[in-house]
Order: sequence, then C-alpha cells, then structure tokens
Amino acid sequence: MSKNKILLICALLATIGTLTSCATFGGRSDRGAVADTEFNPDQTRAEQRLREIVREHIQAEQRVTDASNAPIVRRRPYYFREYSVYPDGLNGFVIDFREIDSRIRPLMAEVKINKIRYSTRMHRKRNAAESDTDFLRDTGEETLVFELRSGRWTRVGAIFNAHKTEEMVNGQWAPRKDETLRVIPTEDRPGRFRRFWLRIRGDE
Repeated sequence: MSKNKILLICALLATIGTLTSCATFGGRSDRGAVADTEFNPDQTRAEQRLREIVREHIQAEQRVTDASNAPIVRRRPYYFREYSVYPDGLNGFVIDFREIDSRIRPLMAEVKINKIRYSTRMHRKRNAAESDTDFLRDTGEETLVFELRSGRWTRVGAIFNAHKTEEMVNGQWAPRKDETLRVIPTEDRPGRFRRFWLRIRGDE
C-alpha cells in the first residue's frame, strides 16, 4: 500500500472519530435539555410551601403540652377538653403529592402524621368539662388532605385514625375497658373529600 493511501485512510478515521464525538456530546446536551424542560419550579415551590404549612400546623397544635392547660372544645351539644402531641417533631410527616388534570386545582396532597390525642369525656355542661381532669389517650395517625387552588393550598379535610385508646389507671396508662362516650369532631367525619381522594388513589 502506498504512503498516500495510508495517509488518506488515517485522515478518514480521524474524521469519523470527530463526528462520533460530536454526536455523543450532542446527545448528552439533548438529554439535559429535556430534563430542564420537565423541571417545574412552580410545583417545587408549592411543595415546599405545603411542608411549611404542615410544620406550622404541628407547632400550633402543640402549644398546649399538658392537661392542666387543655382548652375547652365545643362540639354541639357537648363540651370536652383536648390537646395533642406529635411525637416525631416538626418534620415527622410524610406527604404524597398527586397531580390532577385540572388547571384550577392541579395538585393534591395527602399528609400523614403520627399523633397522640388526649381528651376528656363529653359533657352537656361547660363547667362539668372544665372540672374534668380524667383524660383518655388516643394513639394513631392523622391524615390531612390539601388541594392547590389558584396557587394556594387549601385544606379540604382531616381524619384522625386512633390505633389504640388508653386510660390512666393507678398512675399508668392501660387499655380502656369501659365504653366511654367519645366525640368525633366534625372535621374528622369522612366526607366527599375523602371519597374523592380514595378514588384518585384507586382504593375504591
């Protein structure tokens, strides 16, 4: 083979290598562009804002830390005292975000938080509730459901599912034995928001 042919072959191989390198680099750039396009800064900010709202909720609910300062709660026609503790702290929650095919409400979120609720029995008279110092302890999970409406989060419901209920016996918490009259707060009753959310998740 002549020297000129050898040089020509080397030149062709170098050209092919350069084109291959350019094609590979271009492919990486295209993939990066697709990733940048899929990134939604508005949704990211909305998710961050909801986490702040949940932390504010936990902090507000935990302003009362013992039975002596438990406020009176009114649930017609009853009165009772109640306060809550969130054992996992301000960041102890899990959020499941779901995109919805709606321009007005593009995003929903289900928040799950471990919660301990202390409450007295129900009373017809307010003064009877004020003097009641016997609290029952419910340990369970609180579920909050939010919708993003016009850029703002709106809470559409809340459910507290108590896994166990205890009463104070001889200075220690023990499983409740008697049938105690309890109250289910209005916001805890499953409604349209719950059924709608279950349909979205495929649980119905």
